[in-house]
Amino acid sequence: MFSKRLIVLSAGLLLLAGVVAAPADAKKNGGSGGGGGYSSSGGYSGGGGYSGSSGPRGNGNLQKWWQDLPDNERQMLRDRYEIFRELPEDQQDRLRRRWQDYRQLPPAEKQEMRKKYNRWREMDPEQRERMRGTFRKYQELPEDQRRQLRRELHELRDLPPEQQERRREELHRRYFPEEVEGRR
Repeated sequence: MFSKRLIVLSAGLLLLAGVVAAPADAKKNGGSGGGGGYSSSGGYSGGGGYSGSSGPRGNGNLQKWWQDLPDNERQMLRDRYEIFRELPEDQQDRLRRRWQDYRQLPPAEKQEMRKKYNRWREMDPEQRERMRGTFRKYQELPEDQRRQLRRELHELRDLPPEQQERRREELHRRYFPEEVEGRR
């Protein structure tokens, strides 16, 4: 679950890197801006999208896709590209690998990740912090309890939505009792 979130975030950063670099590369090389970035090193080479949108479907559409973005999204992507460029090389490489892993996922898994990412984006800061705290506590659980919790969470998929929520709350109380007490 956590690694999928990182893949989505990584994917966004790498897409950004390719999108921001393409117009600059095009001007520098006198081309159309269709190049996607990292293809010679096995990394990003076009495709994908931002925030679940369709994005460019090939290198030839990258320039048009970039120009069609609203100014605020282009600026946000430029800002994130700068963050990416300031990362140490090993972190950039890790993000590129995660982007490749994401690109190789089946479409249904990509869609599921986008849904989870969008749900995360819609959370208010307090909800996000609560989720981060729960994840930190999850990491502190002994391996056998983490395995059992993952199994029980996986079983939730077979339940109707109202039962899922009730069961999720039961699991939360069982595995993270001090967090539940803190909310009262």
